[in-house]
Amino acid sequence: MALLFKREAPVLHFGPRLPKDPSTNQRTRWSERRFVLWPALMYRVVAPEVRDRELNVLQKAVLGMCRAGVTNVQRMGERLHIHADLAALIYLELQERRLLGSNGLPTEKGRELFEEESLDARRMVTGHVFQDPWSGDLWPRFVEKLDYVELQQNPNTGFPDLVLGSKGKPRRERAFMVLPGDLAPPPAPGASDIVRVTRRHRSALRRSESYESADEDDTFAHAGSVVLERVSLVDDRPTPVFVTSFMYLPESGDLAGEWHACDPFGLGVSPTLRRALEREMRSSPGLRSVLEGMIGRSLDEQIEAQQRWAGEIRALAINNVEKALSISARDLPQYEAIVALEYAHVEAGLLGDSCPDHKLRALVGDARRALEATFSALFEHHPPCQVWRRVYTDRRPVEDEVYCRGVYEASALAVGFHVPLPEALARVKPNHVKAACYPDGNWRLRSAIIAAVLAARDDRAHPLRRAAAREPKLLELLDGVARAGGAVHAGAERPSLQSVLPVVADVHRAVGLLSGLGQPLDSART
Repeated sequence: MALLFKREAPVLHFGPRLPKDPSTNQRTRWSERRFVLWPALMYRVVAPEVRDRELNVLQKAVLGMCRAGVTNVQRMGERLHIHADLAALIYLELQERRLLGSNGLPTEKGRELFEEESLDARRMVTGHVFQDPWSGDLWPRFVEKLDYVELQQNPNTGFPDLVLGSKGKPRRERAFMVLPGDLAPPPAPGASDIVRVTRRHRSALRRSESYESADEDDTFAHAGSVVLERVSLVDDRPTPVFVTSFMYLPESGDLAGEWHACDPFGLGVSPTLRRALEREMRSSPGLRSVLEGMIGRSLDEQIEAQQRWAGEIRALAINNVEKALSISARDLPQYEAIVALEYAHVEAGLLGDSCPDHKLRALVGDARRALEATFSALFEHHPPCQVWRRVYTDRRPVEDEVYCRGVYEASALAVGFHVPLPEALARVKPNHVKAACYPDGNWRLRSAIIAAVLAARDDRAHPLRRAAAREPKLLELLDGVARAGGAVHAGAERPSLQSVLPVVADVHRAVGLLSGLGQPLDSART
C-alpha cells in the first residue's frame, strides 16, 4: 500500500472552506490554518445523480394522490392520515408551483418531477467516490468533476506546495502530505455502499454544511434492486490520490483552544477528518509539529489545558444534573448519558455564539441518546416482551395505519396519557415497535416510546403509569425531543443555541418523571 501513495500522486482540490456562523450567516474566519494533503483511493463509478429533492414527503404524497385521480382534499387527508386543511394547503402550494392544473391533475412539469423524485427513476451518471485507505470506508461524497490543483515542489520540505488563487494572482500554500504506511488494500466498495454515499452527499448539500452522520430516511432502508443492479464500478482498481484540506483555529477563539479540520469536499467542518488527523499524529512527528506550529504550543500542553477545561465542565454538568434530579440521579443506569448531555449543554452555553455548528447538532443527538438510555434502562425491569404482536398478523406487520393508530392511542389512554397522540408517534411502524422489543433490535426513540406504552397497558407497576398520573402530556414532550433531533439531523433547519438549549430541560423533566425524581411539567416550567 505504501508504494501506491507516492509524493507524485495527483492532488485534487475541491475548495475546503470554513462553515457558516448560524447567527450571522457569514463564514467563520480563521486566525491560523495549515494545509494538509489527505490520501484517498478514488474509484470511478456509475451511480444515481446527486441532487437535492424538490418535494418533501407530504408534497410528493399529495402529488401522487392527484396522479392517481384522487383530487378531493378530504379524501386525501383520510388516505394520508393528515388533516384535510393541511392537505388543502399542500394542494394549493403544488398549484402555485404549477405542478397541478386547475382540474387537480398533475401538469406535465408535475408528472416529470414526480418521476424524477423516485429513487429508481433518477438519472445514472458517471462520477467518483473516495475510500479511506486505512478503514476501507467511503467518504459520504460523490463527485462528477475532478479539480486538479497545480503543484510546485518545495525542496525544503520535500512535499509539493499548492498553487491556489487566480491565474493573475496566484498564491503558494505549503502543505503537509500524509503518507499511509504499509497497509493491505481494502476491498472495493459494493453497490449499496455507493448508493448510500450518494444519498449522504445529497443530504450534506441540503444542509449546506457537513455533519457526518447516517441518513435516517426510511425510504432507503434498502435500495431498490433496480438501482443496485445499475450501480457499478468503472475502474477495476482504485487510483491513489490526495485531497486538500486544512486545520484551523477560529478567529473568534475557542474557550478550550480547540482546533478544527475542514471537509475536503467544500462542505464545512469535518469532525471525522479531525479524528483521523489526531490518530495519525500519534505516529507522525511531522504532522504533530505542523499542528503545534499552528496552535502556538506543544500538543501536550494543549491536551492538558483541554483536560482541565473538560474537568471543570464535567463538574458543572454533574452539579446541574443533581440540582435538577437530586443526588439520587447517581443511582440511575442512564446517569452517564444524562451527564454527557449536560456536559454538551454547559459547553455550548460557555461558548455562546461562537459554539460550532457541529457541537449544537451533537448536543441534540446527546439529548436523544439520553432518552434512549432511559428507555433501555426501563426495559430491563419492565421488558415489553411481545407487545408488538398487537400490531402484527401472525408474522406480518399490520399495514393498516388507522388500525395501528387506534391500538397505540387506546393503550396510551388506558395508561393515563392525553390523546390524540402526536402525529409522528401515531405513525410508528409495527416493525419498528417489534425491533424495540428486543435488546439488539437497533430501535429508535419513538418506537421505544410506543413499545413502552403498549407494555404499560397491562403492567400496573410500569413507570409510565406513574409518570402519566403526574403529567398526562409527557408523550408530547418526548415526541418534541425526538422531533428536535430529527429536524436538526435531517437538515430541515440550521440549529441555533436558542433552539437547542430548551431540549435539555425537557430531557431532565422527562427523565425525572420516568424515574420518579422530577416534577410535573407545568410546575417545572413555572
